[in-house]
Amino acid sequence: MKSIEIVPINNFPIINKGDSISESIINVIERNKLSLKKNDILVIAHKIISISEGRIIKLSDVKISNKIKKISKKIKKSPEITQLIFNESEKIIKISKNFIITKDKNGIIAANAGVDQSNLKYSDHALLLPKNPNKSAKRISLEIEKRFKKSIPVIISDSVGRPWRNGLTQIAIGSYGIKSIIKYNKDLYNNRLYDTDIPLVDEISSAAGLLMIKDAGIPVVIIRGYNYIPVKQGLKNIVRSEKNDVFI
Repeated sequence: MKSIEIVPINNFPIINKGDSISESIINVIERNKLSLKKNDILVIAHKIISISEGRIIKLSDVKISNKIKKISKKIKKSPEITQLIFNESEKIIKISKNFIITKDKNGIIAANAGVDQSNLKYSDHALLLPKNPNKSAKRISLEIEKRFKKSIPVIISDSVGRPWRNGLTQIAIGSYGIKSIIKYNKDLYNNRLYDTDIPLVDEISSAAGLLMIKDAGIPVVIIRGYNYIPVKQGLKNIVRSEKNDVFI
């Protein structure tokens, strides 16, 4: 097994609505005299993609229903944020004292449908997840491939909580160019393995998260040296279907 490097892309610019993420990455790589090598993987925090795609909502523009006003008092969130959580959700799984567990429109189960206000310039705004993270990842990957003449997979990550464990970790919410899950069929002693599926894109996102600290200003990280399986498709088979969910 070869070693794997986690390389930060430092001095990344502040992203505004309409900015090209791929151009920003290319410019910073060239300015920092870095390079992208064979088997490099780019992990990108969703936040800069959401901002560039205009997924910033001014709270005063949010139309609030009477139902949401009641729920917002229960969960101790503003009516505007609560309304956005419901708007972005395909399904409400659990309404708790301080948060809502949701299934969003991309099938991801997490708190508050990914609606977030951290690391935003204005406190009266909220940020939503990208509408189609796989599509965003594909566009960025292909644009970077065009510039550097090599295939560079892209993973878009976000931080989520985990059942029965404290704290947040990074997972993939979209990707392109890398197989999402790998299967192990035998162990060290040649015993057959069952259901040993490794969510590779989640593990890579978590590794990148070691450098993507909230106050570090590092939204893009290179994972270098991992021998991944290239595929011309996006995130797939990561979200467990409801029929296979043991908690339902």
